Amino acid sequence: MRIAKNIAYITIIFVIFLVILELLFRTVVFFIKVPEIERREIVSDSTLGWVHNTQMKKRVTNNKCDEEVIRLPSRDPLINKFPKYSADQKILFIGDSFTHAHEVSTGQAYFDVFEEQVKNQYSVYAAGIGGFGNLQEYLALVSVFEEIKPDIVMWQLCSNDVINNVYELDNSSFYNNQRPRPYLNLNNSQIKNKNPGFWLFDWSYGTQFVFNRLLRLDWKYKLGLLELLDSTIALDPKAREKYEKQGLEVLDKVLNNARADFPNTKFYGFSVDGEYDKESEAIFIKNGAVYFSEFYNYVDSTEGSNCLPLDTHWNHLGNQVAGDMLIKLLVEVKH
Repeated sequence: MRIAKNIAYITIIFVIFLVILELLFRTVVFFIKVPEIERREIVSDSTLGWVHNTQMKKRVTNNKCDEEVIRLPSRDPLINKFPKYSADQKILFIGDSFTHAHEVSTGQAYFDVFEEQVKNQYSVYAAGIGGFGNLQEYLALVSVFEEIKPDIVMWQLCSNDVINNVYELDNSSFYNNQRPRPYLNLNNSQIKNKNPGFWLFDWSYGTQFVFNRLLRLDWKYKLGLLELLDSTIALDPKAREKYEKQGLEVLDKVLNNARADFPNTKFYGFSVDGEYDKESEAIFIKNGAVYFSEFYNYVDSTEGSNCLPLDTHWNHLGNQVAGDMLIKLLVEVKH
């Protein structure tokens, strides 16, 4: 009986704490003069989960390497790069946070570097949004294709894609976007939006705000907080292996669809890390596309190309190296 009472007391105190936290958070937000919509880089979307916030105001901040980052709003909910130069052939880069390139200044992403060296050959576009999985990237490609009509699609991959492609994997980790997103049912090819977010974050913005700050401290000081939380909802190894296989099957399916939808477009792929690099290469080759194997090594072998241990994303140097290498690889393949 005493244990039950103690649990009840702790629960009540915890709920009171959350309510007070939420009231404080909403009070602070109420007195902030700049509307929230003007401070966010992404906003919710009923189809894709989230898209670029075209109403965002210019932001000047520092990335994890302490480099100054000047972020300008995207002109389009999906396209974050329009051509600076006009050419006969068009190339479209699609991907997730590395193609969103939010850790570097607008205009200094790897595809901007690429553009400066091929200004007479390609009109360069990009449609990258942080946190996207392969299904979302495919849906974005379908949405923008008629406007751009690219001759080449350069598909940037990441190991997170496999997790983001499958609800069960997304839902087994706190380290996801905590937003509803579309998922593909491989059995019937139906697409359905599901929410892998923690229910408390949906109710309490204050709790989510504090949680995000704790994650930053956890990442910086290696406290093990995220690993501890993830261990409470982690899948067993066999189930995880099963769902990882499904995640790769989603990539296979959407690439196959893209090749069928746009038969006159050439598809190239590369990954920013090596976890599923061999599997991704096999999928691209199977679907008649070109894959730049072990691309990540070109960037990772350059000292100071990211902000580790605080951030794995490419900094300004990393984007420069990646852009230069993509040009070389594309030239080699075409010749």
